[in-house]
Amino acid sequence: MHWRREGAVDGAAWRSAHPEGTVEALRDYAQRAWAEKAGRHAGAGAEAGAADRVPLYRYGPAYAAGIRQGAGMEMQSELLPLQGTASAVLYANGRAAQLQAVLAELERLPLQEVVVVLGTEAEPMLETLLSHPRIVVVHSPQEYESPHAARAAGARLTGADTVLFADGAKPCPARMLGALLVRADAGKDVVLSDRTSHEGSFDRRGEASWLREFLNVSLGRPELRADAIGGVPFALSRRAIDAIGTEALGIPARAHAAALVQGLRVSVCEGVPFSGERDAPASAGSAHTAAWRDCLAMRGARLGFPDHKRNRQAIGGGGHGTDDGRHPVL
Repeated sequence: MHWRREGAVDGAAWRSAHPEGTVEALRDYAQRAWAEKAGRHAGAGAEAGAADRVPLYRYGPAYAAGIRQGAGMEMQSELLPLQGTASAVLYANGRAAQLQAVLAELERLPLQEVVVVLGTEAEPMLETLLSHPRIVVVHSPQEYESPHAARAAGARLTGADTVLFADGAKPCPARMLGALLVRADAGKDVVLSDRTSHEGSFDRRGEASWLREFLNVSLGRPELRADAIGGVPFALSRRAIDAIGTEALGIPARAHAAALVQGLRVSVCEGVPFSGERDAPASAGSAHTAAWRDCLAMRGARLGFPDHKRNRQAIGGGGHGTDDGRHPVL
């Protein structure tokens, strides 16, 4: 109730100062006010402040309801305690109605831009999309190899502090998408949706899921299960995008492996379901093979795992004492 009352006071004050103000102006004011309040409430210290901003996410709707009450205006938006800028990237190659439903949810978020990468079948939507002030359209006369490659192309066009990667064919509630953005803004580099639960029991998931889980286990992150970059929706910090590179995002297995090997802060937002967009089974094996090759190049032939079982002194090797586990021959 505290945040709703404070929102009502702020909304009434804004309306008094801006009697002719528009809903869009109220929305911008409400987001700025909530972000400033969240920053002050979180307190001093970068790490402590970031951790405290995540719980504040739950109070955004109460403050927004107060703003609407005080201003006497309807405002359909999700207020997020963001301290940096945010953008979204999606690939559209389906029906216009599906894309409009996706955009309707994204428009409720405080995004500086929405980058829409159009497939060849979505070309008729180009004129409509260009009429939206916050939408940046990427259009290529040639089809993209995959939705991942399309989103990688779109990611090159945004310099936001946090980038949300969304499904262009299946809308996700803005409230859930906001949870990804808040966690990335508050210090996580990679925030994943819960893909593993969506795919069911281990024996029914299939090869692509098994490979993702094995990749996580082999790189020391078994708690991630089969969740990985590429499963939309997910969010990346600017630090993650710069470290991984937008080109690598076109092959999610390589991007995910790079994030783990480089020690980026990766977490799963369990309250956000995976959209259901499927990997092409034929490409899963080759993509993960390429990812492990990248890891071997960075971590050594044993991926950093020590070899405690062989006594190399018996054949003139280094023995147990100085063996760091990085052997060219397994």
